[in-house]
Amino acid sequence: MDQRISMITLAVADLPKARSFFETGLGWTAQEAPSDDIVFYQTGGSVLALYKRDALNRELGRHVPEQALGAITLAYNARSEEEVEVTFQRAVDAGAAIVKRPEKAFWGGHSSYVEIPGGHLLEIAFNPFWALDKDGNVDLSAAAP
Repeated sequence: MDQRISMITLAVADLPKARSFFETGLGWTAQEAPSDDIVFYQTGGSVLALYKRDALNRELGRHVPEQALGAITLAYNARSEEEVEVTFQRAVDAGAAIVKRPEKAFWGGHSSYVEIPGGHLLEIAFNPFWALDKDGNVDLSAAAP
């Protein structure tokens, strides 16, 4: 098996609200989807999917817990501390709830957290030890020691 993740799927109760957050609020572009129950966003070499919770329940044949907050967070790595501040505010303006305002992180970067519509956590951070390529993809092989 190749060492990669192809897609991350978030279960959301209100798909139109979640879509509005990403598309109207953050300016992302959705890709054509096979049904009205799911939407896909190209994110570098992987895909972020938003899936109606009840549709995912039917597909899995089991209940997906309502509580989305937990041990998994998504992360957006910015190119600078200033980009963290701007992106954080844009997310809040788009309807995200503030969890942690941008601040200097104990590990040497600049980090913040918001809760996006659907209850999932998104970290918005600048890591001075990780390189980003021209497309914004993290390149761990070029990471600073």
